[in-house]
Amino acid sequence: MTQKIVVKTSLTPNIIMHVFSCLEIEGSFYNSDYGLKHRFTILEEEYKQWEIASKKCMTLGCNTELFAVLFQIPSYIPAEDLEMVLSTYDKISEAIDEGSLESLLSSYPGVFDNLPIYAPMNVFDEHFKKLFEQKELIKEIFTIFKQILLGLWDRFYGDYWEKEAKAKLEKRIADLEVIIKPINIINSWKKLFNIEFPYHEFVALLVEPTKTIATNLLAEKIIISYEQEEMDLYRILIHEIGRTFLLNINLFENDSLKSIAKSNVDKLSTIVDAACIHVKKDLFKALKIREKNDDPYNVHEVKEIVPVFAQIWDSMTNKDIYKAIIQTYNKLKPIV
Repeated sequence: MTQKIVVKTSLTPNIIMHVFSCLEIEGSFYNSDYGLKHRFTILEEEYKQWEIASKKCMTLGCNTELFAVLFQIPSYIPAEDLEMVLSTYDKISEAIDEGSLESLLSSYPGVFDNLPIYAPMNVFDEHFKKLFEQKELIKEIFTIFKQILLGLWDRFYGDYWEKEAKAKLEKRIADLEVIIKPINIINSWKKLFNIEFPYHEFVALLVEPTKTIATNLLAEKIIISYEQEEMDLYRILIHEIGRTFLLNINLFENDSLKSIAKSNVDKLSTIVDAACIHVKKDLFKALKIREKNDDPYNVHEVKEIVPVFAQIWDSMTNKDIYKAIIQTYNKLKPIV
């Protein structure tokens, strides 16, 4: 079976990121210029309600979990209209009430089949247990957020989505597919890493109100900004597909990596970025893609890792990406 790249758009991440941009939710990768332009679409009373609720949230220490249930999980679930978007929050609220992901999985048969490939299921349950401890406040946040979504849809976004936003996103998707279709990027990475891609497809959702390079939506899905030029989007897809090869359950099951994955997955994620930055140079050459000096993934915390990984990887006669990652980690954090 040929594994494919799917580029599409969806209502959920677009309308949610619209709200995030207007509310300027901390750490949400919103587009503040977009939010300023569209501030009028949310009522001042709703801004005040959110400000009160968000101040309560600041002391919770579960920003990662909140972002997951406000944005990542709803955006991962297919929704064709606002009613389906709002229903998603009801289902997530039920799961938080139980302190377990189980009811959410049963509410959407087949949708979350890839989660066990992405990470151990107990990781997700731990997140929901943490949210369960603050479930009354989470319910309050959901209620306010759903009210904002409903009002926004009636006042502005319903017409905007159907008459303008969706059309321009689909135009950009069509332009991007012209570049993507001729080359099997997944197969190209497979040959470089000498490992299998764990999913039957890779899904990139194009979103208007975001400035981030890419945001993970769990497992095989990401969001990317439609404002990027087509070739920049192409380079981003190449890097993100490389990450998806590596950032999955295999890290938690590899004998040498599983203890680090459980205790320091953020560091492993940074090493994976460094690995993809170095290895994709060969992929770029094969695909005749010109490298750019300002690789957006080569941020400060990654730059010092790239040469360490490169030395290890280039010296390997038989390339083993997992051995290269663990050796890089040990060199950065020597075992005493």
